[in-house]
Amino acid sequence: MRSSAARSKSELRGKTEPRLFTKPLRELTPETSHGFSVIEFALLVLGIELYPWQKWLLIHALELNEDGTYRFRKIFILVGRQNGKTTLLTVLTLWWLFMDAESFPDHLPAHEFLILGTAQNLDLAEEAWDAALKRCDPFPDEDDAQFVIDDLARETRRPVKKNGSKALRLRNGARYEPRAATRMGGRGKSAARVVMDEMREQQTWDVWGSVSKTKNAIFNSQLWGISSAGDAKSVVLSTLRKGALKTIEEFERYVESGVQTLEDFANGHDMATAIFEWSADPKAKLLDIDGILQANPSVGYKPMFFESIWSDLLGDEPEATKRTEILCQWVDSMVDPYIDGPSWEGVADGPELDNRGRLVSIGSEIPDGAHMVLGVDTSWNRSMSYISVAGVREDGAIHLEVVRMRAGMLWVVAEAVKIAERNGITHVVVQARGCPASDFIKEFKERTDLEVVELGGTTMLNSAGRLKDRTRDRLVRHRAQPILNMAIAGGVTKKLAGLDVWDREASIVDVAPAVSVTNALYGVETVLPTEPVVSAYEDHELLVV
Repeated sequence: MRSSAARSKSELRGKTEPRLFTKPLRELTPETSHGFSVIEFALLVLGIELYPWQKWLLIHALELNEDGTYRFRKIFILVGRQNGKTTLLTVLTLWWLFMDAESFPDHLPAHEFLILGTAQNLDLAEEAWDAALKRCDPFPDEDDAQFVIDDLARETRRPVKKNGSKALRLRNGARYEPRAATRMGGRGKSAARVVMDEMREQQTWDVWGSVSKTKNAIFNSQLWGISSAGDAKSVVLSTLRKGALKTIEEFERYVESGVQTLEDFANGHDMATAIFEWSADPKAKLLDIDGILQANPSVGYKPMFFESIWSDLLGDEPEATKRTEILCQWVDSMVDPYIDGPSWEGVADGPELDNRGRLVSIGSEIPDGAHMVLGVDTSWNRSMSYISVAGVREDGAIHLEVVRMRAGMLWVVAEAVKIAERNGITHVVVQARGCPASDFIKEFKERTDLEVVELGGTTMLNSAGRLKDRTRDRLVRHRAQPILNMAIAGGVTKKLAGLDVWDREASIVDVAPAVSVTNALYGVETVLPTEPVVSAYEDHELLVV
């Protein structure tokens, strides 16, 4: 390591090309990518010479279709922290406003062109917004006047600077608004461009579902999600990343090898999503120079940046933090889960596609009339609740599935009743005490006809072990749902009376999905199925169930 660290700092350069990325479909030139226009705008209008990696990203991310629209609707960028993402987003949002908002006036007039900038808190979202406003504010504060570009300011109306409702507005009606990444942050808005900063912080699908849908009805819209790597809690980013990487892998396997035409491949794959990831190899050591340069492309272009990185890597922060934020490595593997990954993957029976992307099998399912039981649980902080079902398959194995998930708790009982009535389910299993979900028991008993199985005492202490045993012995099946996979991958247990029970607070993910299927599994194995009742009529073929 001494010889590597001793390399001349002046020779060190971050990697311009990301380690993982979606490949272009044709040669990228000023006619096939708007990235060249953004780079020129940055230099000639804003006076900003972008770093090589920023230029590379803009050229590849803003690839065009033959009709001039953007190839990508969703773009995910992963890169180590402090590499210049705010500058990149400032340049991009200003170019969108001043150069791109009037590109398709017949389909999207400028007065309907909205850029929505979000982050996990409003202050961070407003930081990028403030950086853009400084360049075009026609009424700047005294300290910011030096940054204003007169040509841009002349095209800009007086901005709205009221906390919580800020807006940068152009004379043609185009505007840019910052919002906190909350469930309600983007509702009611139809955005032509969406920027999601620090996507690693999204631990549920609420924000993604709210904000990402704002662009669906807009012509030629784009969403940019930018972040450093996450951990097992980063459910949204992890799931979207895996989907994009799978498409890259299958593109190489089928299209580049000549097995499929591009048209056939596109029929079964998402070709409108791209990922560009500057990250160290997952096996790279913490102080690996090449890993640092691969995850931090601004090294050698940003003064004293390598020295700062090296100091942080030698500092007292937890190793997991250093790996995610500096090396942009995912740290799921650093968790020692209660149920090991290979065992859980071994009982996955998810949807299957053929080499043309067509659905061949929906995977594991519960046949009509099969014995089924519901299980419910809620996050330790009461933020999310889950309803799961366990049912006996035709081959005798038990199917496990999360069938509902939503924020809060007030919806659970009513929704469980609807599911039960539609499927002939008579029992629901809830942990009796020591968790938020135990509040459901009284309401289930007083307001529904469902029979409540209260999981407590020795049965509760053995329930996690039951799921682990059944998984090991391949007696259960599941559809590899991302939310359930995450709960198993990051779920840990604690000892109570010498037995393992799910630990909601210590798990690095929300383990409630695993608890809910654990409850359902207990119920389906212990509650006797409803038997047909023989009719009083002499014709014994008439049965009343």
